[in-house]
Amino acid sequence: MEKEEIINFMKIDFNIKPIDELNKRISFPNSQIKKIIFRERSGFFYKFTFSTTFDYLENKEVIFNEIYIFNLKSIEGDLSEYVLLESNLKKEEAPNFKNAYFVAKEELKKRIQEKTNNLSKVLILNLEKEKEKIEKRFGIETKGFQKELEEITNKLMEFARKGEVEKISEQKKLIQSIKEKSNFLAFEQDKLREIRLEHQKHLLNVENKLEKTTVIQYPIYVFTLDVKAEPLKKSFVVEFDPLAKEISGLTCESCSNKVREIFICSSGHASCKRCSLNCESCNKDFCKKCLKNVCEVCSKKICKDCSVRCFRCSKLVCKTHTKKNLISGRFYCNSCLKRCERCAEMKDPFTFRVSKKTNAEICEDCFRKEMQGKVIGEVFN
Repeated sequence: MEKEEIINFMKIDFNIKPIDELNKRISFPNSQIKKIIFRERSGFFYKFTFSTTFDYLENKEVIFNEIYIFNLKSIEGDLSEYVLLESNLKKEEAPNFKNAYFVAKEELKKRIQEKTNNLSKVLILNLEKEKEKIEKRFGIETKGFQKELEEITNKLMEFARKGEVEKISEQKKLIQSIKEKSNFLAFEQDKLREIRLEHQKHLLNVENKLEKTTVIQYPIYVFTLDVKAEPLKKSFVVEFDPLAKEISGLTCESCSNKVREIFICSSGHASCKRCSLNCESCNKDFCKKCLKNVCEVCSKKICKDCSVRCFRCSKLVCKTHTKKNLISGRFYCNSCLKRCERCAEMKDPFTFRVSKKTNAEICEDCFRKEMQGKVIGEVFN
């Protein structure tokens, strides 16, 4: 960087209540924040003050630019809206702002580009006028010599016709003298030399100098949040940048988008509103990652606990459309069950037996009761 650079250290005093600012910006609709712990860490941005000198045609024009760099980007604005205090930060404690300086230099180039272009256009037009003057002046002198030579040559021809030897000799000497004076090669070199001088005069010299660097320190608040969504607990680390007025740290685990509103999935995942779903069977909250099952009978979205695979056809169905066989403990979908005409319940058709009384197919439970009743009747009879 430039020598003799001046570096100032300042800090911003934010008169805010961090926890209040946090509560304004984030929410957990299906859970509660049980505990908040926060600490501060230092954030930095920079103000680079540049002077630019435009040197042209013996004129010097100086302009100043203040460029603010925040997160390696140029930002508009000033510090008038903030309460500024002197910082006790030492130069060796400050972060390396070399990259921020390079960003500021690029921004400076953009800001002075228009003025540089306008001055260059003016200088080019002025140079063209001066070149025209030079060409015209040398052209007049050259034409003068040519005209004089023509007149002497005509006289020489006339003296030759008359045979005036002495006058012919005089005219030849005069022609030689004019040729020596009118050295066209030397003329051309003189002309080019003058044009080169005008080029140098019309050069635009632009000099940028870093006059001052201001390092502005400010607090970034780091929160540790303990959130409870019965029976789950989850912790988040969230940052609030009061300068950018942004919250960071809350990310949907399904779509990876940064969000301010977080739903806690029943499996413990953090989810945005768009990626948060309800099991249509138990009504619990889930994220897209967890709620993938769909009942093949009614098309309800169901969680893992509410989905059952039919033992007979292997369909994945919700509990509303299944029945458990109390004897075998297996689940069957309604499509694979048969209604018993005696008890009216849906049962596994492969366990049906033919009634001895009615010759109708009845469930195994009803058949057993029928047989038990028959045995008891025979005993008493």
